[in-house]
Parts: sequence; structure tokens; C-alpha cells
Amino acid sequence: MKKSAILLGMALALTALWLNVGFYETYFAEDNRAVFFIKKYPTLQVRFESIFLSDQDDKPLERLSDEERSVVIEYCKYRLGIETELKTQDELDACKEK
Repeated sequence: MKKSAILLGMALALTALWLNVGFYETYFAEDNRAVFFIKKYPTLQVRFESIFLSDQDDKPLERLSDEERSVVIEYCKYRLGIETELKTQDELDACKEK
């Protein structure tokens, strides 16, 4: 009975960890690393991408592809707690500044 309670507790703890912790990788020439963070909202997604964390020049909103927009929207929501539709450059800049 105690073993099953311990296993259940461990399973619940791992599930809570999975839902509330995420990471992204930085892509700088001299410092590539994984950065872990506590998500602002629980989700099954664990790996996130930030188009802002690289040596590349920042793209203006009108040059982002649909895929890049969705990556930024997810990053802003779960990493920063900013829910946005990414319709203006100011919304993109708000995600970039944090």
C-alpha cells in the first residue's frame, strides 16, 4: 500500500513538473545553452523556441512567416504570460523586450 502511494505521488509530481516547466535553447555563436523556465500557463508542450535569442538580425512583423508567428505567440503566452494575436509591431516588440 505504501509503495503504491509513493508511486502515485511520484507520478503526480512528474505530471505537475511536465505541465509547468519548459525550456528553450539559445543560439548565440559563443554561448548555446538550454534555458529552463516555469510556464505561465500549464501545457503539454515542453520545448519552446524564441526567434529573438540568436545572432540573427530581428525580423519586423511583416517579414515573419505564419510558422514564425505561431512560435512567437506560443513563446509569449507560455514563457512571458503575454496573450497576443501578433497583429502589430508593438505586440512583437513587447514579446522581444522581456
